[in-house]
Amino acid sequence: MPYFHAGAAQQMARRAGLGNAKKETMLNREAVAAVVSYCFVAAAHDILNYTAKDATDLTVGMNARAETYEMARRNVGVKRAREWLAGQTARLLDDDFILPAGDLLKRKNGQMILAERRDAAYMVVQFGIGALNAMKAAPDQIRAVVAETRNNYAQFLEWAEDGEWVAYERLRRVVADIYEVDATVEQVSGEKPIFGKEF
Repeated sequence: MPYFHAGAAQQMARRAGLGNAKKETMLNREAVAAVVSYCFVAAAHDILNYTAKDATDLTVGMNARAETYEMARRNVGVKRAREWLAGQTARLLDDDFILPAGDLLKRKNGQMILAERRDAAYMVVQFGIGALNAMKAAPDQIRAVVAETRNNYAQFLEWAEDGEWVAYERLRRVVADIYEVDATVEQVSGEKPIFGKEF
């Protein structure tokens, strides 16, 4: 899975994948969580006119909520931790966040992979909603960011049709612009494409 040096999304991605032992499933969850977290911050940047500092504060807030969830998961178990997390954000969502499927339903084991991806993405969006709420975003603004996050992810999937590396490179440019930093993409050795058919 390629990653960006400049972001903290991977920390959140690892927390969104906790409890899944299989390596491939874990990589899938981590990749999706990382991409969705960048899509969420990009949505906040566009909808709320967030500056680089705002985007950084949002990322820190999302990671703080991910850490709180991880501690709750260890203390009270996955089921109760998830109930707590959902209770924090339910009033700020009109509907559950449903990640676009892309071409997954055409693939072998596509429904299982999609379920894992949607679960990881939903958790990241809940972390983001909590962080935006703490930053005093209004409920309608939060809902608009969530809707735009879905659109951003769908755009990423379209980019991935030209190759996964193309999609990550385009996302890298978005990340560099938002955070006003240099960002690079590196391919982790020995891993297959997750979103596209080829790198």
